[in-house]
Amino acid sequence: MESGNMRQKLHHYIDSGDEKLLKIMYVVAKEYNDEYDDSNEYSFSNADMQVFEERRKKRLSGESKIYSWDEAKRIITRNYQF
Repeated sequence: MESGNMRQKLHHYIDSGDEKLLKIMYVVAKEYNDEYDDSNEYSFSNADMQVFEERRKKRLSGESKIYSWDEAKRIITRNYQF
């Protein structure tokens, strides 16, 4: 499909879309165009880094449980009906 046709169809989808579609399209366009102000990028505080390090130590020592992707997916989705 040519870019002109895609642009027309995209305009149609946006013009006739509900609020959810508009939000999705906005976020995608914003991300693509990198409109984020670099000064607003999140950085981790020292307290955050300490928590990460504590969690890392627990994981490496075996104190905390590690799940495979299949196990995590099963835990996450077991209470939800899709």
